[in-house]
Amino acid sequence: MRVEYRVLGPLEVFLDGEPVAVPAGRCHVLLAVLLLRANRFVTVDQLVDHLWDGAPPSADRAHKTLQMVVRRLRVALGEADCVRTLPGGYQAVIDPDQLDLLRFRALVSSGDLGVASALWRGAPLSNVQAERLHREDVPPLHDERLTVLERRVEADLDRGLAGELVSELRTLVAENPLRETFWRLLMLALYRSGQQSEALRAYQEVRTLLVDELGVDPGPVLRELHEQILRAEVPESGRQVPRQLPAVVRSFVGRDAELGLLDEPVGLTVVHGVGGIGKTAVTLQWARAVRDRFPDGDLYLNLRGFEADAAPVDPAVAAEILLIGLGVDEVPANPEARFALLRTTLNDRRLLLVLDNAAASSQVVPLLPGAAGVRVVVTSRNQLRALVSRYDATAIELRQLDFPDARLLLAAVLGEQRLDAEPDAAREIVQRCGGLPLALRVVAERVARFPDTSLREFVAELDNARLDALSDFDDVDVRAVFSWSYRALDDESARMFRLLSVHFGPDLDVSAAAALAGVPIAQARRLLERLVADHLVQSRSPGRYDLHDLLCTYSAELSGDDEQAARRVMEWYAFTLVNAFEALQGVGNLTSVGEITSGVRPREFGSATEAISWARDEWHNLKAFVPAAIARGWTTLAVQVPAHLSRYLNVDSGRRPEAVELFERVLPHGTEKEQAALRNKLASLYDHCGRFTDAVRTRQEVLRYARKFGDRRAEAVALLNTVGSYERMGDLESALATSREAHVVVTELGEDYLECSSRGNTALILNLLGRYEEALAEITAAMAVSKTMSSEVRQARDHLVLGETLAGLDRLNEAEHALRIALDGMVRFGDRENEGDASRHLGGVLARLGRRDEALTALRRAVELWRDLRDDRLGEVEEQLVELEAG
Repeated sequence: MRVEYRVLGPLEVFLDGEPVAVPAGRCHVLLAVLLLRANRFVTVDQLVDHLWDGAPPSADRAHKTLQMVVRRLRVALGEADCVRTLPGGYQAVIDPDQLDLLRFRALVSSGDLGVASALWRGAPLSNVQAERLHREDVPPLHDERLTVLERRVEADLDRGLAGELVSELRTLVAENPLRETFWRLLMLALYRSGQQSEALRAYQEVRTLLVDELGVDPGPVLRELHEQILRAEVPESGRQVPRQLPAVVRSFVGRDAELGLLDEPVGLTVVHGVGGIGKTAVTLQWARAVRDRFPDGDLYLNLRGFEADAAPVDPAVAAEILLIGLGVDEVPANPEARFALLRTTLNDRRLLLVLDNAAASSQVVPLLPGAAGVRVVVTSRNQLRALVSRYDATAIELRQLDFPDARLLLAAVLGEQRLDAEPDAAREIVQRCGGLPLALRVVAERVARFPDTSLREFVAELDNARLDALSDFDDVDVRAVFSWSYRALDDESARMFRLLSVHFGPDLDVSAAAALAGVPIAQARRLLERLVADHLVQSRSPGRYDLHDLLCTYSAELSGDDEQAARRVMEWYAFTLVNAFEALQGVGNLTSVGEITSGVRPREFGSATEAISWARDEWHNLKAFVPAAIARGWTTLAVQVPAHLSRYLNVDSGRRPEAVELFERVLPHGTEKEQAALRNKLASLYDHCGRFTDAVRTRQEVLRYARKFGDRRAEAVALLNTVGSYERMGDLESALATSREAHVVVTELGEDYLECSSRGNTALILNLLGRYEEALAEITAAMAVSKTMSSEVRQARDHLVLGETLAGLDRLNEAEHALRIALDGMVRFGDRENEGDASRHLGGVLARLGRRDEALTALRRAVELWRDLRDDRLGEVEEQLVELEAG
């Protein structure tokens, strides 16, 4: 069975020489879009945009319609079906000889320009009705064809066929009157066939045309040729056209965005990324596809910047190699003379220069041409920042493949059927390889050699010795690839790289890295930026750094277990968290973190907002801290993280379910006193997660401890927090009685913070009982104390209770003022749960004041917040909103 697809003209499909009827309309568009992107993943959203010319209906309707169109197309194609369904999109799986566009490009790459041009049957996809397709996809195809025609005619001119080409070129300029290259070739053909006057007349013709149509004169190439013809000094044809691009990698997938960036019309591009990320593969994939845009050829040179068995190529040697490739017979011995001759030789050429694996900018700069027509693409593991800053290079960073593309790469080697048989194992292989194309290819080739072995066995192999499993001793060793970059580092940078794997979390900032290495922050920043420049470290957001999974494994192999570095960074996190807690709360905690033993200086905070921001940025690291500290037996440090997180969790309430697991994990490792403190905080988390029975039970355990040891403060805190549990359970009388009991203990202790909490709790319960005058007295007393504490968070919450109280007393204007103060504070501190509460009460007050539109805005904000947080009070405010909207 032979299937053939044609897009270089009307869209056609043939099966064993017989045409296959493809339904017109959206089936035509779908097939055309997929064929133009043959063997590449196309997302659902991309297809939807093409099928509806950028104006689709609702997403749900469009996706369902697309599924129907796909089914219709596959049924119509029958045995010629090439469409494959993938997670999130589709792909046309096409052999290179089945699609005329792929055959065309292959022939162009091999230099068979005449045969390639003969594949065109007219305007591409002329029978497909789709404005976007013909606006965005077809014009590049048309340009591709014309560029190949230019190259073919140029080659024929070089072979001395000037006379035979005149007629064809007159037709080409008539069909493409604004394409100056065809006019240049026509002028050359006329001159070389003895028709100098006709060549000059052709120049005047194109000059008049350009002035009339565009208001511009011919470009410098045409003007220079015109002058040469006037002087009868046109250079002879026959200069060497190098074609040096190596073969492209098999089973190339993805990278559409990067390929698109390479297509931008810029002179110098730097493609950079970690070793094994596919820089050379992407560059050559693009270069092969566009080499016909460069009629004067393509040069390729591996500069060997990161190889174990070879030094980087000296720029003078590189210049000699390039000059020889350009056909220069005598290369000067002096390096500067070589560089000058290289620039001269490249001066009037339209040529592609690929400099692969550059070690540094200094290796590239002497090789840069001065000619605008030469496109230069440099690949490197270094960011080559000097080329970007001084030579206006465009930088393209390659990152790990996302899961769909990584899976496609595996499937290209192993086949869809094998991956579909073990989808979970396939996903785990992708994850273990960290989206690194080199690692994925090594694994895929290894798995392919054992077709009867379960994928699950290869997952286990990766888990047991990942870098060993990612070595193909006949070809590529992933560990060796990393080592080439590592060995190029100075001693300080190499030490920082080794220590980074000691860090327990997913990323870190400069201050944490400084603590880890025991160096000043400025030095840590310099070392990290060096590692980023060499792509041994990633920086996904300003000031934060992380290691690719496989590089982290390699770093760990180099460092072993540096206990001193671990102690430094863990103490830094623990004591910084204590400082953040104190910035938020203004007082110490129930547990003692002890003394710093490693000499690190923890971060300090100038405001509650700054502390909250730090805790939010470090949340995933703080979560990872606990098991890491427990594993090392440093339980005193492990206890500190949950013990000092409570104030932050009041602000970032969405983290509470994760925090419950953290508390429960560390609880058995604390002392009896620490366990009591942790249980008190855990009970609060239970409250917020709707586990009120667990909360009351846990606080009873705290009370037993406190009364056993006469710890009146712990007793007060437990009683205060039990008030909230009773309130949420709806037992308001028990809540009020417990609050009164707590106040007795708080008065004895004389602590401002507990005083505020006690009176605030009492006011809140009295509000719920409708006893507003009593509540006003309590909240007024609480606010008098909180003002002396300079606690903005506490004051914002007091204003919330005050606003509720004043609303209950019908003092609506005062209530609005108090609630707006509360709302402003909640927004500033990112306290979304209480922002929702303040918005709800403000909406009620505004509605009672007759300001319906403002009330609706406030209530809708409350609904939005509580819906995101899955707050159990959502139903109440939704009813309030519906009632107001109906009124």
